[in-house]
Amino acid sequence: MKKLFRKLFPRAGFSSAQKKLFERIGRTVERWVLEKGFTKPLSTVGEVAADIGVPPDQLNIFVRLETRKTVLTWRKDLRIREARQLLLDFPDLPLATIGEMVGIDDKSNFKRQFADVVGMPPRLWREKHLK
Repeated sequence: MKKLFRKLFPRAGFSSAQKKLFERIGRTVERWVLEKGFTKPLSTVGEVAADIGVPPDQLNIFVRLETRKTVLTWRKDLRIREARQLLLDFPDLPLATIGEMVGIDDKSNFKRQFADVVGMPPRLWREKHLK
């Protein structure tokens, strides 16, 4: 991984080919985010990368450089950001349904991931922000 990183992004700066690659990956990732690809129930970095259409090693490097997070942490953050919006937009929807809408099928897993990112369970967050 370190060799690939140095090959793609040497410390001396980006070559024009590397910049073009980085921009292409960025456009592809941006389209995937806008189309809410992160809501698909994909389990691994390889599955996420295949769905985006980028090799896993390049996706790892891109996400690390852009967000300083792993691919799966970045995807979890996208899911929880979407869940927060859905909790506000649809206050009567059950939490399990919101979790499914963002790609987290297990209710307890959704609650745990939400609390990891936001600092409180989704039910409390919804109550706090709907007042």
